[in-house]
Amino acid sequence: MRLNIGFIGAGKVGFTLGRYFASRGINVVGYYSRNPDDASAAASFTDSQFFSQLSSLVQACDTLFLTVPDTAITTLWQELKQYPIAGKNICHCSGALSSTVFDDSEQYGVCGYSIHPIYAIHDRFHSVESLPSVYFTVEGSQTNLIKITTLIESLGNSVRTMSAENKALYHAASVMVSNLVIGLTKIGSDIFQQCGFDREFSDKAWNALFLGNAENVCSSGMVNALTGPLERGDAMTIRHHLEALDEPDRAIYIGLSQVLLRLAKQKNPERDYSFIEAELKK
Repeated sequence: MRLNIGFIGAGKVGFTLGRYFASRGINVVGYYSRNPDDASAAASFTDSQFFSQLSSLVQACDTLFLTVPDTAITTLWQELKQYPIAGKNICHCSGALSSTVFDDSEQYGVCGYSIHPIYAIHDRFHSVESLPSVYFTVEGSQTNLIKITTLIESLGNSVRTMSAENKALYHAASVMVSNLVIGLTKIGSDIFQQCGFDREFSDKAWNALFLGNAENVCSSGMVNALTGPLERGDAMTIRHHLEALDEPDRAIYIGLSQVLLRLAKQKNPERDYSFIEAELKK
């Protein structure tokens, strides 16, 4: 059965998913937003309709994507209960929240889902260009679960279903490899500045180092990509690093080094890392 999709909310996620769906032949009916200008722009971007009334969008669609901030999803769900929504699929795109935010959905005859692209959508006009290689997760009602996953697969993307109780852990993992990496590069960038380098040289230098390492991790795996003083067993260099760093940077360095130590032991099971362990425990 063909799905008729409407978007409530016209921010980065709404723009990006709508354009991507439409470009793959999925029927995007249109947009409603509390900011009419945003909804109108999204409709233009996706060659769909602008809806000035939420009730009209609800009536026109069998599947609704709530592409609003996480904090607004519950409030919007309460509002949707006032309309004839029986038989519809209602989806949000939060990585952290599960479909359980649609409480008593069965009472209203609704199938609720969380559909999450594992990607940091940062620009409403250009992020769509990266979506063909993005992986998705889906969680929610068993009734139309196959239909929803088939929708994602029809786009050419890989998708996996998951359980509601794992959403917080799943989202924490996503943050670890995306947002928190930005925090780590901020620390490194600031330390480069402390060494007296000008910002242009500093930024270009760590950019090249960061990108090269990221490519190695993705192509060769974490164990094979691991290099540096810890992997070599250079306890003296580790000591000098710890002496040079201030708190809380030292604590972050120690915590991450303990994780790397486990990888180093996998890579070099014959190597003695006891001196490294001693330095990290001081």
